[in-house]
Amino acid sequence: MPAGRKGPTWQRRAFHATVGTAIPVIAIFLPDQLPALLTGILAAASLTLDLVRFRLAWLNRLFLKWLNVLLKQGESGRVTGATFLLIAACLCFLLFDKPVAVAVLLFLSLGDPVAALVGRPMPGPRILGKSPVGTVAFAGVSLLVLALLSAAGVAEFSGTLVVAALIAGLVELAPIPLDDNLTVPLISGSFAQYFPLLLTLGGP
Repeated sequence: MPAGRKGPTWQRRAFHATVGTAIPVIAIFLPDQLPALLTGILAAASLTLDLVRFRLAWLNRLFLKWLNVLLKQGESGRVTGATFLLIAACLCFLLFDKPVAVAVLLFLSLGDPVAALVGRPMPGPRILGKSPVGTVAFAGVSLLVLALLSAAGVAEFSGTLVVAALIAGLVELAPIPLDDNLTVPLISGSFAQYFPLLLTLGGP
C-alpha cells in the first residue's frame, strides 16, 4: 500500500457503491432463496482468496499490484471490505425478509459514500473523528432510498424502517471495532426485522 494514503480512493468508493448497490437491486428480481445462496458463494470465494493470499506472499503481491487502488490502508494483511460486504449481504438475506435486506444494504452502499463526500471536506466539529454533517447526509440518503423502495413497491415506508435508516447512520458514526460493511446493515436490519416481533411478544 502506498505510504501516506489518508483514506479510501474515489475508485474504491465507486467500486463499493456500484457492487453494494447491484447486489440488493438484482436480488429484488430473484426468488427469495437465491440471493443468500449466490452471495454466500461469492463471500466464500472472496474470503478464501483473502486467506490464501495471507499465506502466499507472491499471490498477495500480485493482489496488491492489481487491486491496490480499490484497497484501504491496512487491507494488505487483513480481510478486505469487499469480503465483509459479501458476508454481510449473505447474512442479511439469510436473517431478514428480503425487503429489509434490500433496504439496509442500500442504506450502506449509497449512504456511506455520500457521508464521506459530504463530511470529509466539511469544516466544524468532529464526533469520533467524523463530521456530524456526514452522518446527517447518510441518514438523509437512507430515507430517500426508503422512499424510492416504497414507491417501487419493494419495501413499506414504515416507522420501523425509518428508525432503521437513522440507526444505520449512527452505526456508521460509532467507533465499533468491526467493519462498517458488517455493522451498518446487520445492526439496522436486526432492528427493522426483530423489533416489531418484540413488540408483538410484549403486547397484551
